[in-house]
Amino acid sequence: MTIRPQEGPPRTETFRLVTSLLDHRLAPAHQLAAAYHQRWEIENGFAELKNRLRGAGFILRSKAPELVCQEIYALLTVYQALCALQTRAAEHGGTDPDRISFTVTVQIARLAVAAQAAADVTTLDTARREVTTELLAALLPPRRNRQCQRIKKPTKNTFEVRKRDQPRTPSNVRCTLKVTKHPT
Repeated sequence: MTIRPQEGPPRTETFRLVTSLLDHRLAPAHQLAAAYHQRWEIENGFAELKNRLRGAGFILRSKAPELVCQEIYALLTVYQALCALQTRAAEHGGTDPDRISFTVTVQIARLAVAAQAAADVTTLDTARREVTTELLAALLPPRRNRQCQRIKKPTKNTFEVRKRDQPRTPSNVRCTLKVTKHPT
């Protein structure tokens, strides 16, 4: 793999991928290298599920463990339904599903669902086509490949860690206190 950093010359590195695949024809190296850039998508999925689907400040209402599981299962079901809607819209538009905004999908779905109480199959299909058209009209720009250099991140704390039995080091700060009495 050749890495072209913003500063400095390009450098070529060899990577070895350890996998459970025994037949190299099932997943050729070029396919695995292309899939490497998709590694961040799982993080985007977690963010969609945790932040964008529920909304800010959302707290599970249930108190019993069984009901908490039921609420989480409902959230996962809605998430899967929205992802399926995104995928169908992307297939219809001939584009990558990554280009369809999850936030826009949630907003449009909320608006569309509110108007569909007791709707028949024809009405629901019409609503799905309208939602698909709206999603394709609000495409995100194509995602860039994530090709960050493999470097160790610096530690945030640059101060030495003081051990419990170690005395405090003297500081250079001097304090002066002047006490005055106010007249009564």
